[in-house]
Amino acid sequence: MKLSTKGRYATRILLCISRLQGDQPVPKKKIAEQEGISTDYIEQIIVPLKNAGLVNSVRGLRGGFRLAKSPENITIYDILSASEGDINLVGCLAEGCSHSDACVVQRVWQGASNVLREYFSKITLKELHDDYDKRASSLPIMFNI
Repeated sequence: MKLSTKGRYATRILLCISRLQGDQPVPKKKIAEQEGISTDYIEQIIVPLKNAGLVNSVRGLRGGFRLAKSPENITIYDILSASEGDINLVGCLAEGCSHSDACVVQRVWQGASNVLREYFSKITLKELHDDYDKRASSLPIMFNI
């Protein structure tokens, strides 16, 4: 299984917003600079995150994006299901299969999909944010000469 860039970037975008938002929304341009993602692609990724109630947008000169919930209430599963759809290792789990009554391996794919959902549901955006802060504080300070 391989997550698409949409799911990976959605996670990075929300982590970036979590890190930078403070009292002000985070401008799309700032996210693009921090994450190396084009502003157009950010806009595409943000729409399903807004629809899922994970992020709000603020219009105007000082506009941008804010988390709609606190980081401890947003899981990686929330982000991935908003951006990728429900996590199923094989299409027949979501779409149905004409062989499902006789398919002996379907329960294997269902079990593996359940394990992934459970794993991603246990990791919050706050945990990623805290891990980011911990890693950033351990990096050496660089000086320009």
